Amino acid sequence: MALTTKGIFVIGAKRTPFCSFGGPLRETPAGLAFAATAKDATREAKIDPALIDNTVVGNVHYLSQCDGGKTARYCGLYSEVPIDRPALAVNKACGSGLQAVITGALDILTGMARASLTGGTEIMSSLPYLVKNVRFGSTLGGSYILEDHIQKQFLDSYSGLTLQKMAEDLAKKYDVKRYEVDEFAMNSHLRWKAAQESKLFDNQLTSLTVTLKKKEVEVSRDELPQPNISLEALSQLPTFNNEASVVTSGNSSGPADGAAAVIIADEDLVNQHQLQPLARVTAWACQGSDPLEPGLGAVPAVEKLLSVAGLTVNHIDLFEINETFASQVLVSAMALNIDPAKINVSGGAVAMGNPVGATGARMVVHLVHELRRRSLKRGIAASSCGGGQGVALLLETM
Repeated sequence: MALTTKGIFVIGAKRTPFCSFGGPLRETPAGLAFAATAKDATREAKIDPALIDNTVVGNVHYLSQCDGGKTARYCGLYSEVPIDRPALAVNKACGSGLQAVITGALDILTGMARASLTGGTEIMSSLPYLVKNVRFGSTLGGSYILEDHIQKQFLDSYSGLTLQKMAEDLAKKYDVKRYEVDEFAMNSHLRWKAAQESKLFDNQLTSLTVTLKKKEVEVSRDELPQPNISLEALSQLPTFNNEASVVTSGNSSGPADGAAAVIIADEDLVNQHQLQPLARVTAWACQGSDPLEPGLGAVPAVEKLLSVAGLTVNHIDLFEINETFASQVLVSAMALNIDPAKINVSGGAVAMGNPVGATGARMVVHLVHELRRRSLKRGIAASSCGGGQGVALLLETM
């Protein structure tokens, strides 16, 4: 699926700081984390929440909340969207936050909405342990095994491989070396450091005050980036198993907690209420790909997007490509012939962490603000998705 459009605009784009697994957001409901940044986005947009017609939120680990499948609904209600407006949760693995923006745009195109509150939220810290073979009885004396689907590598049911193994295989197939991947990972942290020191995130971030261990804690900056990281330290980290040679915890994204909100609206609403657009949603593409190479899903999605938009890679000023694994971004850049200097210019998920449902929306937030700050024209946010899919979104400044 691919589509171009002209009359949809981003009018608000904010995100929370991305926090470490087990960090200060661990007891914050996903809906409230999203609402904090959504309210900030409505203030930025100067739009009355009563004008928002629906809520579409990426959320993958919905069992991490007692709200379960109702998380998206409460994202809208906590954000002061009127109670009679519907909500939808989107799960497209790492592409969920991007898909939420696209789905909200489709609602606008089909006349179901004039303004949509979109984005993503994920509190991975609250995902419970899993215990199998207990619900309907167990053998006498049998042991209960607590499975951790965040920290442990689990086999994909289709491929029979772990995500780490597939990322390793992809690196070897395209002859990507360990030092190249570690260097990319280091630069993700250092680019974040440069952006942080230059206060580039100030107009993107929503600070939160949360209660943790009966104390109020202010959350105002990303927690996971390591400003003093070195190539030497990365090179000493072990690979994910003894047979691997490339993929390590240092050149992969880590679990995290966070949320991002993107408010989009049609041209009539923007003109009627004299709103100031931040960017135009120009086109998007969603594409299936080989489940054995899920890290390449962004490549056909970007290719299809460029084709329907009548553009080439050279027409795009900035790219945000999800860094689930540094190796897959390098391979994607090679396949698409993208100048690495245009990719993730302020760091990515290797540095900031990957709260899965929120990362795609975080990339949109950053792209909108960075294009404007640099006085550039076009940017693409893209993500590969587990199971073999890709999603890509084209934005243009006004």
